[in-house]
Amino acid sequence: MHERDPFVSLVLEVAGGFFGFLGIGWIYAGRPMLGVLLLISYWILDWLIGLALSIGTLGAWCFVWPAQNLIFGALSGYLAYRWLQRHP
Repeated sequence: MHERDPFVSLVLEVAGGFFGFLGIGWIYAGRPMLGVLLLISYWILDWLIGLALSIGTLGAWCFVWPAQNLIFGALSGYLAYRWLQRHP
């Protein structure tokens, strides 16, 4: 088994989260079940909540949606980074 770099996990999670693929960093970190769970659940919640808020705010939510993805990706990436630091 090779040594996984926590920074790579962070970057994968932030970039993946920005594009709606939250969980990629966790898969890289060696937690594939959590990564797949995040991928599936985030897609469902992101689209359902985003669609409802876009309709409710007459499309204004679409301007906030990328920031939301970036924030969730950064938070999840930080958690993956910290997990890899504790479990090398």
